[in-house]
Amino acid sequence: MKTSRQCPKCQSRKLWVVHKVEQPRPEGWGTNPLHVTSQYVLTGNTDVVSAATALVNAGFFEAWICAVCGFTEWYARDANNALAQLAAHPSPRVQYIDGETSGTPYR
Repeated sequence: MKTSRQCPKCQSRKLWVVHKVEQPRPEGWGTNPLHVTSQYVLTGNTDVVSAATALVNAGFFEAWICAVCGFTEWYARDANNALAQLAAHPSPRVQYIDGETSGTPYR
């Protein structure tokens, strides 16, 4: 939908675009972006006044929604750097997979 400007399900060209999907704050006022993922990581700080952990928020979502049938495409934006940082920590929550083949397609 994002590139064709057309719904792949019903072929409608009537679309909604939510540039930054947000959710209500737990405090009850304002909003926060819907992050791709959020995770606390160890900072390595051992000083008593320094935080031992830091919250890493990976990017946010953009949504393209068909106004006719409701089909939705989600796009992660500005997430690569934070996801790479999270993948470097021992965690089953984030994993990078490079499915591109190297070399020639012949064996």
